[in-house]
Amino acid sequence: MQVLGSPTKQQCYISSLIRCLHSTTSPRVRHAALRAVFEAREELASITSASMPQDVGVQLLDELSKALLAAVRLGADAQLLTTILTAVHYCYIRLIYALTENDEWCRRLARDGHLDRCISLVDGVSQKGDSDVGFYLLVIFGRIAFSGKNFPFSPAEERWRLLLENPWNSAKYLVGEDGYVDEIPAFVTATRLNLSISNDGVPKEWFKGLAADVHMTLVNLGDPKRQAILANDGVAQATMDAALSSMQGLYDDLCCMTEGQNAL
Repeated sequence: MQVLGSPTKQQCYISSLIRCLHSTTSPRVRHAALRAVFEAREELASITSASMPQDVGVQLLDELSKALLAAVRLGADAQLLTTILTAVHYCYIRLIYALTENDEWCRRLARDGHLDRCISLVDGVSQKGDSDVGFYLLVIFGRIAFSGKNFPFSPAEERWRLLLENPWNSAKYLVGEDGYVDEIPAFVTATRLNLSISNDGVPKEWFKGLAADVHMTLVNLGDPKRQAILANDGVAQATMDAALSSMQGLYDDLCCMTEGQNAL
C-alpha cells in the first residue's frame, strides 16, 4: 500500500506533514505527523535523485529531514506523558533505521544533525537495555560510518559498552530471522568503531563476553540447517557469506585483544 499516495499527490502530502511537524502545532499533532512519516518510511527510503517521482524534489525531502529533527527535539523538551515520549523516540529510531538504507538519506541525515540526535539517545537506550532499539542504533551508526563520519565512541564509557553488549547478547538468538542477516555487516562496523578507540579502563572480562556472543552468533549463522531455512526464506547465500565474513573478522580481532590483555 502506498502511504504517500500517487506520484501526483506525494508533494502535497509531504508538504502537509512538514507543516504538521512545525513548532507551532500541538505536541499531539506533531506526534501524529511523526507516526505518519514512520508509516511511509519504506517509500521514503526508496526515493533517490535518480528514481524520484516527478513532483517530489530533493529540496522537499531536505525540508522534511529538518522538520523531523526539530519535531523530535521539541518532543523531548516539552514534558509530554512518558508513554508518548517513549513512542516518539521509538518511532524516530525505527524511522532513521529505515531511511539509512538509502545512501542519499544517510548523507542528508548526517548533514542535518540526525546522527548527533541518535547519539544523544544512547544513554536512555543503554539504561533501558532494549536490545532491539540498541541494534537499530548500531546499524544506523554503521551505515553512516561508510560515508566517513567520525563518532565519539569510547568503550571506556559504560553506556557504549551496554549499547554493544545488549544487542550482541540477543544476536545469537535472532540471527536466524529474515531481514536480520542483511544488517550484520553494518552492525559489525559500528562495533568496530567502538573498539577502535583506546581500551584503557575497559574490563577485560567485557571483551571476553563480547567475543563469546559474537562467536555464538557466528556458529549459529554458519549452521547448515539454519542457512537452509534462511535460503528458503529468500536470503541470498552471498548475504549470509558477507555476514559470516564480517563476524569472523570481528571475532578474530576480539580474540587478539583479549590475548593482548592477558599478556599484560
